[in-house]
Amino acid sequence: MTARSKPLWTELPAQYINAGRTGILGVVLHDTAGTGDHHDTLYLQSPSDGRKVSVDFTVERDGSIWKLNPDLPKYYCNHAGRATQWRGYKNAEVNRVTVGIEITQHGHLSLTPLYPDAQVKSVANLCAWLTSSFGLAASDITTHRQIITDGSRSDPRKFPFDDQNGFWHYYWEACGKAEKFLSSLTGMDQKR
Repeated sequence: MTARSKPLWTELPAQYINAGRTGILGVVLHDTAGTGDHHDTLYLQSPSDGRKVSVDFTVERDGSIWKLNPDLPKYYCNHAGRATQWRGYKNAEVNRVTVGIEITQHGHLSLTPLYPDAQVKSVANLCAWLTSSFGLAASDITTHRQIITDGSRSDPRKFPFDDQNGFWHYYWEACGKAEKFLSSLTGMDQKR
């Protein structure tokens, strides 16, 4: 994959980051299940309830990206937590080898539209840049729902992955392969 242009973001270093990243092998998508606005980013930057959570990036509803990890290859964040397993890594080890992206979303899924186009596109562009920058494949992108082992998480809830204006369309568009992706959708429709 050729290098993708870096998306625009605002730096807001998190209070809880850890030295000792052991390589970036994947990306984990989450949703905040909070207020669904900038307060979710501020919480993850500096939690006020004693939790030591953090995340590498947040993507807000207007498409703005906030980078909470000041140095991706050096530091890792506390995004995946307990009861996680991914490719042989467990719990805190998952944090060491993945970049976490929190997509701001209300806890009750009460926002309309659920995920604005600008937000979905920014998540996809960020993932395209991350996969290009760290030599990852599309298959290295996963979700919190897919790595949780106790069934306690289902995020990112109702995130539009596969439709014509969904995450994968924008991801492959950022990679210069949107037409191939859209033709695969048409092929799938014809097989049904």
